[in-house]
Amino acid sequence: MMTITLPILFNNRHILPSGRLPLRVTPGEQLNTVKYAMRNGMDLGVCMDETSPIGAGIGTRVKIEDFSLAPESGALTITVCGQESFVIDTIKENDVGIVEAVCQTLPAWPERAVSNDAQPLAERLLIMFERYPELSSLHKKPNFDDLSWLCQRWLELLPIPASEKQVLMAAHTCSDTAEYLLSLMKEPH
Repeated sequence: MMTITLPILFNNRHILPSGRLPLRVTPGEQLNTVKYAMRNGMDLGVCMDETSPIGAGIGTRVKIEDFSLAPESGALTITVCGQESFVIDTIKENDVGIVEAVCQTLPAWPERAVSNDAQPLAERLLIMFERYPELSSLHKKPNFDDLSWLCQRWLELLPIPASEKQVLMAAHTCSDTAEYLLSLMKEPH
């Protein structure tokens, strides 16, 4: 584990290591945070919205890969790539009004081959990618053979309560997440 300090961008979506996600940046605090990070050559920390009942707890350090401005609304969208997850130690506002967090990095989930039992995770994600080309286009190098990668993509996509996602994200491997996801797929809906 390593200690890092990051400007924090609160969002209602999770992104995990190796994930890519377009984020709409609202004027004001969010836009100021993105400008500050870009101006200072820094990565961002993306965390669940600070108003959620569980707080910001666990997030992911991201690199800004691209950005675009919608001409009709002036809204900024940034595409970010997840680098590593972290746990927040402290949050404070810096001397220029940007919310920063001192964080401890979490170990990366080790790569793990997809067993026959876990094959539905790969098959169903492939179907999602085929149905939603915009999702597929975010992942230039999908890794359907790595259970850790699959579990992280499912955590980004599924509307699982944030408190459950945070517990799964804090684990040292993908084992609990794979079990959880497979149990969801077996339950009748």
